[in-house]
Amino acid sequence: MATTAFASLRRSFASKLTIGIGGLLALGLTTAQTLREAMPPANLPAAQAGQPIAAGRWQVVIREAGLSSAPRPDGYRGRPGTKALSVDLDLMNRSSESSNAIARILSFDPPIAGLSPLPTAYLLRDGAILGALQPGLPERIRMVWDLPDAAPAPEAIRVVVTGETFKPRDNLLAAPGWFNRKPVAAITLPLRTEGGGS
Repeated sequence: MATTAFASLRRSFASKLTIGIGGLLALGLTTAQTLREAMPPANLPAAQAGQPIAAGRWQVVIREAGLSSAPRPDGYRGRPGTKALSVDLDLMNRSSESSNAIARILSFDPPIAGLSPLPTAYLLRDGAILGALQPGLPERIRMVWDLPDAAPAPEAIRVVVTGETFKPRDNLLAAPGWFNRKPVAAITLPLRTEGGGS
């Protein structure tokens, strides 16, 4: 009787130990995969200026980058003590709804010290601040970040394009949406510099 109870206890303990170890391994692998996907890969596909980049929700065509103390497209001169680092691009919303989630499409690798965390997007056709991008309507825009005047200006920048993937049903709400933000391409651009304007 005691032997049977001991064997049953031993099987129960072994089963719980196996489940616990399996759970920890699964958690470790999931965490490692999440961290790996969140970090910009060192060997992203290299894009060229003027080349379309498929980024899931977006189609992106990077044109050029510049550093200027001239007024922004809407006439705003920027905060005192700053200059504007800008990237001109053509952007098309490939989803079926208008979207204002464009501020995190571009990032810099390596990060640029002192740069404002999020850019302002301007429509180049009329100089207005872009509120939302309509589906299927390509626009040429200028993304502008503030950079302190005292910050050193790099000769070239590496721009990383981040894309998203459409899922008909996400795991949390079982609703469709754009998820899994990750870098899809990178482009190195010379940084043209301009002086102030009136």
